Amino acid sequence: MVPNFIQTKDDIIWFTFNKIDNNFLCFPKKIGKYKGKKYSEWFNKPIDILSKYKKKIDGLDEKVYIVNQKQIKKVYDPLKFVEDKKYLNLKFNLDYYVEYIVKSINDFFDIELSSIGIEGSILLECYKESSDIDILVYGKENAKKIQNKFDKFNKYKGITLFNEEQANEYVEKRKECGYGNNIEIMKKQFFRRYYGFVFGKQFSVVCVPYEFGDGYINLNRKIKYIDTYEGILKITNDDNSCLIPSRYIAKDINNKEYKIEVYNHYGINQAKNNELVFVKGKKYKDIKENDEIIILSFWSNIEERFDLYE
Repeated sequence: MVPNFIQTKDDIIWFTFNKIDNNFLCFPKKIGKYKGKKYSEWFNKPIDILSKYKKKIDGLDEKVYIVNQKQIKKVYDPLKFVEDKKYLNLKFNLDYYVEYIVKSINDFFDIELSSIGIEGSILLECYKESSDIDILVYGKENAKKIQNKFDKFNKYKGITLFNEEQANEYVEKRKECGYGNNIEIMKKQFFRRYYGFVFGKQFSVVCVPYEFGDGYINLNRKIKYIDTYEGILKITNDDNSCLIPSRYIAKDINNKEYKIEVYNHYGINQAKNNELVFVKGKKYKDIKENDEIIILSFWSNIEERFDLYE
């Protein structure tokens, strides 16, 4: 099952988000004192312990981190964490917050508990009193429910969403987390993400597909890097914008069609049909399908953009 968190035999903790045969496409989440590094730094300024995992794969035509099944020491399953009610033993009253937000999502969005997981520091048992609650919701059908109703989630008792002042502060502090330089546009895109508070404790929701389920990107393919794309595109299909990785179909001014894949979780729900976006990312050719794909990712060594264009 992906996504999952895994620990390799050298005690690196990884987040897996795709599987190719017995190999997992991963990014490092925690390496002892290096916990918390920016994702891009793990790829572009890797420390020595990571070097043996960095390999090039046809499905991305990039060097990325690949972990083989035999290298895995432990699996942290977000779904099993909720299923086994492991959150009931958390310190700092976090057990109450986690149980409440999980049951609220189950009730308000009509999503089965078996499709809700906990990730991040709580799952990895390295949380603090100030830790946020990071939630994974599995399945495209469930992701659509989140996408369609999240802006009304504050009607549920104990749930609040970011207000204007909080959003200003958050975007200002975390400019590197959102594409673009225009604060107002970044803020508009920020409000489309699934962030909120449960009785004052911050939470986030990330929606992911089931392995090989609807919306899953199968990387058993061959693509070839062409160059960097930079320009304005019109979104023509946002059906998979509700998931991470997010996918869009768009056209340029000459009606040429592109596929867009956004592996960074800040791409979720960021554009809608008929909206214009300014995109900067690496462009690839799908050898079999003859499609052109623009990929935005946390492993890229170039500056990327995915901004609403107004």
